[in-house]
Amino acid sequence: MNKKDISQVSSSVRSSYQKAMDAARKNNIDYAIEILKSIVQKDPGFIDARTALREQEKKKTESLGAFAKFMSGIKAGSLISKGRAKLKKSPLEAMNMAEEALAINLYNIGALGLLGDAAFEAKAFFVSIESLEMIEKLQPKNETNLRKLADTYQAAGQGCNALRVWQRISGMRPGDLEVQSKLRSAAALASMEDGKWEEEGDFQTKMKNKDDAVILEQEDKIVRDVDDISTMTQRYEAQIAEDDSSVDVRRKLAELYYRAGRFEESVAAYEWIVNKMGTLDPSIDRAIEKANTGKFNLAIEELRSKEASESEINELETQKFNYRMERAVDRVNRYPNDTELRYYLAQVYWEGGFVDNALEQFQMGQKNPHYRLSAIVYMGRCFHAKGQVDLAIEQLEKAISEMLTMDKVKMEALYFLGVACEDSGNTEKALDCFKQIYQNNVNYLDVAVRIQKFYDAQKNNKKR
Repeated sequence: MNKKDISQVSSSVRSSYQKAMDAARKNNIDYAIEILKSIVQKDPGFIDARTALREQEKKKTESLGAFAKFMSGIKAGSLISKGRAKLKKSPLEAMNMAEEALAINLYNIGALGLLGDAAFEAKAFFVSIESLEMIEKLQPKNETNLRKLADTYQAAGQGCNALRVWQRISGMRPGDLEVQSKLRSAAALASMEDGKWEEEGDFQTKMKNKDDAVILEQEDKIVRDVDDISTMTQRYEAQIAEDDSSVDVRRKLAELYYRAGRFEESVAAYEWIVNKMGTLDPSIDRAIEKANTGKFNLAIEELRSKEASESEINELETQKFNYRMERAVDRVNRYPNDTELRYYLAQVYWEGGFVDNALEQFQMGQKNPHYRLSAIVYMGRCFHAKGQVDLAIEQLEKAISEMLTMDKVKMEALYFLGVACEDSGNTEKALDCFKQIYQNNVNYLDVAVRIQKFYDAQKNNKKR
């Protein structure tokens, strides 16, 4: 079972989802839950509806009193028992029973456990992970759940997450040989995931011996914690000196060179990978661009330290931008259907002030589920920059309507909606946008100044 975003579901499902979002905005929680629950039961892969459902269920559960919570456990109990009975023969039905129980109380461990087990049977690993992670937050020392979570991460190919959980279990059972074996297996998968190995054959045939997994686990810790980049660099350089020609080692070394500011060597290592593979992978191309951009930045810093003229600095900044533009355009030309590359090119156009070009690319980039909302916000900003304020407001409102959590992305969208509303003369709506941000982060950009300016204007009007 795969995840779906709103662009991949039927028009009837989209319509139901919008009804639920309208109900949620009006704080009609029970009605929103009923619609969203129905959607995820019919289309369990629709991740937007699933996320929205959990948000509404959380609000409902946290509003329950002690007696209501007690009664919710009794009501959910029979649903959980029925779901357990259907688990093996009909995991999807069991998932639906779990959703019914969670709609009563999101923090019911039995219901979350049922959903985790049923989703695993249905190979909907992302759903299983969601429910097991919730249990982890509620009961961080529940070893049975931790083992299930680690196994599900592993089944989903998420080696680094599996390693994290097995390390926790290992801390709880330091002398357990079975746990140590699982830990080594997870470390091996984590290394494969981090290096994105694509060679043929299973991992065991690639390992010199089974102790290599432990070494890989230690290396992963060092690289992630940046404890000693120099030591890790020397380790990989020694492996290369011993004629280790694996792509994985070169990739890790290239990343370490970049972290150390050794940009020339980073580029050389990535170019070795390109020659070895016989093709320029987009991710490698981006990495080479990043390293070369690092070289430009170093040169610009050096000019500033020598108090060079602004014209010299601007010339180098222009060269850097042109290089980034050239690479981004070339990648899109080579991979025209890659919406992530379209989104990146749009950002470069936007930074350079090429608003029409940016708008065109953001319109294509919004098809990527990971960048969809961000692309819509940028589209609103593009319309605003073109003086088409009504279109800007429409796009920004569209993005905000799908954002349930007041995070950095939503605050950004609200800010630019506020600015657009101010420019259109709708100061009341602009103030509402700024207030929503201010209540969550008083230091966000110039929101405090804008709000104070409004209140000052009100005072002055009253004096007249």
